[in-house]
Amino acid sequence: MKRVLVTGGTGFVGTWMQRTQPSNLDCTYIGREEYETIGPREWHILQYDYIVHLAHIPPVHVIHCAIANRARLLYCSSGVVYYSTDNVMYKQEKIRWEFECLDNHVDVVIARLFAFTGDGLDDNKAVTEFIEAAKKGEPIRIHGNGKTVRTYMHGSELGRWLWAILLKGKCGEVYDVGSDQPVSILQLAEQIRNEYKSCAPIVIEYGNDPMPNYLPPNTAKTKALL
Repeated sequence: MKRVLVTGGTGFVGTWMQRTQPSNLDCTYIGREEYETIGPREWHILQYDYIVHLAHIPPVHVIHCAIANRARLLYCSSGVVYYSTDNVMYKQEKIRWEFECLDNHVDVVIARLFAFTGDGLDDNKAVTEFIEAAKKGEPIRIHGNGKTVRTYMHGSELGRWLWAILLKGKCGEVYDVGSDQPVSILQLAEQIRNEYKSCAPIVIEYGNDPMPNYLPPNTAKTKALL
């Protein structure tokens, strides 16, 4: 049975990978604390056939582990690499770490993740804030003009797509992971308010969004792996 190590495996993405894990794989999911307790020399002796790096931590250790084991590495990047953003450091780190994985002669595939829904999503996401407000019957507040467009993929599909990329993706290729169904933030707020039968108003707090559109440019290549 092939062995898989998933770093950042206790977060939203890792949770959905665990829920959709193929039955023929032996997987170990570690969080940030466990990751940081592994010494630099220990990475060379860990034995895995596949490594999934979800943690927002430089991939140097997982690259060494992949080289030592001749293992396949799935590095999970972000769709922000395609767009301008107010969090420039985050974007620069993702781009730099993608290049580090590609430049080290590793059998690597890269997934660029977009926006998602499902259990375990961070509290600071628009979806979770809207749902929480709707549950309490409080006004749903949109920080912007309501025209910002996103696509939202459920965590179950996210997990299924990542496993397909890991097991079937072509070495050195980049794969987009996200839905193809665009929705404005205002439409999202209306859908959530209706779903939870809330009568509270939607309040638009006008402002500028550094990413008015955040859409995966090419999901066809990823879908071909499913």
